[in-house]
Amino acid sequence: MSAVLIAAFAFAYIGVLRALGTGVSYSFPPKSTVGLVLCLTLLTIALILYLVTDTNIETRIRTSVPVRLGRNQTAAFVVLLIAFSIGVVVYRHQPPTADHPIATLIELAAIQHDTWESQAHRSKSLAEAVVHYRQRYKRDPPPNFDKWYNFAVARSSIVIDDYDNIEEDLAPFSSFNPDDLRLRTVTVLATNTDVSGIRIRDGKAEAISAVPEEHAWVMQGAITMVQQFAEFLPDMDLAMNLHDECRVAVPHAHLQDALDNPQPYPTPDPSRVSQDFSANRAKKWPSLDSVRTDPQFFEDARPPTFQTYGSIACPPKSRARKERHWQTKAFCSKCTEPHSMGAFVSNWTLSADPCHQPDIANLHGMHLSPSTMMGTHDVVPIFSQSRAPGYIDIRYPSPWNYMEKTKYEFDEKYPDPHFEDKEDVLFWRGTTSEGVTIQGTWKGMLRQRLVHLLNNQTSRHPIMLPKGDHTDNLEYVLKRTTDIKKYLATKTDARFVDKVVSCAGQDCRDQKKEFWFGDDMDLRSHWQYRYLFDADGPGFSPRFIPFLHSNSVVFKAALFREWYEGRLTAWKHFVPVDLRLHDLFSTLAYFGGYGVDDRNKRMMEGKTKAAEKIARDGKVWTEKVLRKEDMEVYMFRLLLEWGRLTDDKRTEVGFRLGRGREERSEL
Repeated sequence: MSAVLIAAFAFAYIGVLRALGTGVSYSFPPKSTVGLVLCLTLLTIALILYLVTDTNIETRIRTSVPVRLGRNQTAAFVVLLIAFSIGVVVYRHQPPTADHPIATLIELAAIQHDTWESQAHRSKSLAEAVVHYRQRYKRDPPPNFDKWYNFAVARSSIVIDDYDNIEEDLAPFSSFNPDDLRLRTVTVLATNTDVSGIRIRDGKAEAISAVPEEHAWVMQGAITMVQQFAEFLPDMDLAMNLHDECRVAVPHAHLQDALDNPQPYPTPDPSRVSQDFSANRAKKWPSLDSVRTDPQFFEDARPPTFQTYGSIACPPKSRARKERHWQTKAFCSKCTEPHSMGAFVSNWTLSADPCHQPDIANLHGMHLSPSTMMGTHDVVPIFSQSRAPGYIDIRYPSPWNYMEKTKYEFDEKYPDPHFEDKEDVLFWRGTTSEGVTIQGTWKGMLRQRLVHLLNNQTSRHPIMLPKGDHTDNLEYVLKRTTDIKKYLATKTDARFVDKVVSCAGQDCRDQKKEFWFGDDMDLRSHWQYRYLFDADGPGFSPRFIPFLHSNSVVFKAALFREWYEGRLTAWKHFVPVDLRLHDLFSTLAYFGGYGVDDRNKRMMEGKTKAAEKIARDGKVWTEKVLRKEDMEVYMFRLLLEWGRLTDDKRTEVGFRLGRGREERSEL
């Protein structure tokens, strides 16, 4: 009997080890069971030694004896074997799926986009726009709203009603009185720490002070944009961030207090007449010379910055505040669950939020070691071109994009072919400028991890593939990257260009040894490839909008968010990629195919038509909502709202049509 039990246990053990060693799972991430099997092996050895010892004592035999198990011990052994088998099944098994998550996400994205589009431009007249504004934001529109509406219509803007990003960005400042906001603005400008200002007086915008040459384009572009509608703006000063990185991170308690105590507005009353901005506003703004500056107002954020800046806005009980992800080589599955469907990003906005994913501290240069991070923990109004979640900088359209310093163009030498005529390649070129690398921090930066993943024989990587049993069922498999790249129909080409930057000493030498550096290339050379990867630098990527204009599909991994957040829908207009990059190969396999030419048993036909549709939808929609005109319309609306916040009669000023016209618009 004992021999049969031991043989049965050995057979089960070998079979389970063989099955589990493949790293196959229907859930994500594929569960590695090497450690589990090792523990069970040690447990089995201990159990056998115990049984042998117990039998020897009973029979009082000091020499070699056959193993004899008592009735109770045999029963215990059988129970253990059954429990082990059931546990393994429960641990590993989930019902297989025939539906690829990406197909589901594409369907959901189409619905999400249609819903957003329908509510973003419901208004067909000024009267309707006023009614929808009041319904949405529970107050009257700002003064000169009619001028803004006419401006938007003249520029064929299809976004009239949804400016929730402005509402979100200005929300922390509504709890401060106008005089305080003016003082905070001028105090920031007086420190002159990589911040410049725009002064708007009598319908004209101009720079407040001289700007370093390397940042001159920021002010030139912003002023040119504002000047398109400056005649309708009240007198005001703006503090403009000259850095790529965002600047303002406020501790949770302080930020929550500001958000919970906004300035109350009276219930909109159509019978009231319009009231313009207050007169003599220019005199209300303090002069720079009269403001007492604080040299400690901005501080040089010492890396790593995740705990001191990136996550301080998170609730105290959030994972980002309570936990540290010390095992940087270990995949944090709990960190991805809130924003993922399996391995794939299902919530683009949430995917960059730091509060539920402490491991993000080691996944981006902004959190590891930003290039030029002069930050503050005070609630101050600073206008920035982008911001990472957890910061409260006020976003505005980037002058870089507005001035088209990186522009989508093509010609005979650099054509932009139809999608099906492009090379089936995922392409990326860039520099090592995401952050300053010190003590090996480059190993965690997004760009460096991308190039390493696509060019080195890294360890096994998860990929979703068919089971290979002639069914449509899919499963996650851990495979070596060399094998994955061999069978992927879509090839990858990711390199750094020029030379190593933003480093010193050993970090420079290590990166030169690790990466191959090629020559810089014309942006128009990208159009020959089907798939373009877009990744953050020290701030937002200025290439994203030009990429969207092309006939290629844009794969995007990003921490920073810009003014147009919400206008673009992930899986509808671009392909989102998690900052960890664990989903990249599975996504390429879905769109491009896997093992077709080699007739691999896990062969999967590529969904090239779905990819082509994303490229087309992204291009068409970008040409509608991310034009220079759309940037002007957004900036105009933003500054009208900011003008009201800084007006001493904040709750009284506003645009009103009169009861008759508004009542007719509601019919």
